[in-house]
Amino acid sequence: MDFQAIWTKYERDIIELRRKLHSLPELSRKEFKTTEIIAEFLTARGIEVTRPLATGLVASIKRGSGPVVAFRADIDALPVKEETELPFASKNEGCMHACGHDGHASMLALGLLAFLEDKSWQGEVRGIFQPSEEMYGGAKPMIEAGALEGVDFILALHIWPELPQGVLGSRVGAIMASNDRFSIKVKGQSAHGAAPHLGVDPIVAACNLVTSLQTLVAREIAPWDGAVLTIGSIEAGTAYNIIPKEATMQGTIRTLSPQTREKMEASLRRLCHYNAKAFGTEAEVEYVEQYPPTMNHLEAIETVKTNLPQSLSYRELDHSSMAAEDFAYYIEKVPGALLFLGSGTKEYSYPLHHSKFSFAEEILPTGAEVFYKTGKAYLVKDQ
Repeated sequence: MDFQAIWTKYERDIIELRRKLHSLPELSRKEFKTTEIIAEFLTARGIEVTRPLATGLVASIKRGSGPVVAFRADIDALPVKEETELPFASKNEGCMHACGHDGHASMLALGLLAFLEDKSWQGEVRGIFQPSEEMYGGAKPMIEAGALEGVDFILALHIWPELPQGVLGSRVGAIMASNDRFSIKVKGQSAHGAAPHLGVDPIVAACNLVTSLQTLVAREIAPWDGAVLTIGSIEAGTAYNIIPKEATMQGTIRTLSPQTREKMEASLRRLCHYNAKAFGTEAEVEYVEQYPPTMNHLEAIETVKTNLPQSLSYRELDHSSMAAEDFAYYIEKVPGALLFLGSGTKEYSYPLHHSKFSFAEEILPTGAEVFYKTGKAYLVKDQ
C-alpha cells in the first residue's frame, strides 16, 4: 500500500493532533488531558483503546492470527518554560514538550492509521502510548499492567536534533546508558571553625571523596567500556564559622552494560566507606537503580535497515548516548530497538530539553513510515 497516500489522507489530522498535544503539555503522571486527546483521536477512527494505568493508553488493531508487533511513544512533557514563539506554544505555564514527545505520539498515531488502512497483514499491531518517561519511569508499570503481553517485537523512535533531518541513527547493543542515582551522607562532629581539632570535619572528607570518586571511572573501568560518575549537588553547613556535623552529596552513575553497572555500585560503596574511615567520619550511601542500559537487538536493527523508507538514510552510530531511556525495560523482555530520528536543520538546531526546541513537522510521516514498514516485515508473509 502506498504510504504517501495514507499521509495525504491524514496529514491535516496528524498535524492538528501534534499541535494540540504541544499546546497542552503535562508532566509525568499527570498526562490526563493528553491521554484523553489521544484516545479520542484513535477511537474516532475505529482503533480500539484500553487504559491499563491512570494515564497513558494501549491501542490495538487485530486482524486474524499472526505475530504481535508493538510500537512505543512516550507522552509526558518537561518542567520547562517554552520560548519557541510558535502559534501553538504551550498554554501550560512552565511546562513544555521540549523532548519531542508530542511528535512521538503523533507519529505512532499515523503509523496505526496506516496499519488500519492496509488489509494485507495478519496478526496484531499494538501502540503503547506510555506516560512518565521523563521523571518516574512509566515503562515498568505499563509492562506490569500487561502492555507487553504476547508481543513478539517492539520498536521506538526518538526525535534527535544531533542528527541531520533525513537520517535514522542507531546501533546494535547499547544505544543509551543506564541511569542510577545515589546520595552520600558523610557524618562527622560539629565544632567551632576556630577549633577544628575539637570536631571531625565532614566537609573536608566529602571534598576529598568527590575527587577520589573520579578514579572509579579512570582506573577501574576499561577505557572502551563507557561509564560516567557525576556529583550534581553538595550541601553542608549553616554558618561560615561552624564545622557542621554532616555533609550530603548527590549524583548519578551511567554505564553501558549490566556488568559495569554492578561494578560501579560496589566500587562506589567501597570507596565511600574507606574514604570516610580515613578521615574519621562515617558514610551512609543510598543507591537507587533507575533505568538499565538500552540494548538494541541485532535482528531488529537489520529489519529496520532492510525496510528503510526512501526518504531516510541509515547511519550506524559510532558511540552510545550516556543519556538514559526507560524503553530499555521493553527490550529486556522482547526483541526490539530504539532508533534516533534526525531532526537537525539550520532552523531546528536547539538540543532536546531546550526552551526553544522544536522540529519540522515533515518528519512526522517519516517516523510513522518507519513503524509501518518495519512492522509489515513481521506481519506480512512472503513479503
